[in-house]
Amino acid sequence: MPVRNILVIDDSNTNIVLLEVLLEKNGYRVFSALSAMEGIDSMKENLPDLIYLDLLMPEVDGLEFIRIVKNNQHWKNIPVVILSAITDSDIIKKSLELGVTEYITKPLNIHRIVSLAKDILNN
Repeated sequence: MPVRNILVIDDSNTNIVLLEVLLEKNGYRVFSALSAMEGIDSMKENLPDLIYLDLLMPEVDGLEFIRIVKNNQHWKNIPVVILSAITDSDIIKKSLELGVTEYITKPLNIHRIVSLAKDILNN
């Protein structure tokens, strides 16, 4: 089975390092970005099979990133999972309406993140 690519986009270096170590330990190739625009640049070079995305970021927020991805012919079918401290039901609903696969609130449950990646990427 080929190695699957996961893109992690979060403006927290700590969260990125945690997710990189966790996901690489489970056999995934991980690319990371500290902003939505950096994430888009990364996607042009390394097409991800899954995206883990924080919503609260400078310049372009996670919701706008989702709009960009879902409106791009090459990227629209890439599953996006939100990892956010935002628990507002309107934001969660809006994310799901934009096509997000799953919404996970912080603090992060590392076992859930790994099992979700396996579930999404094995289907």
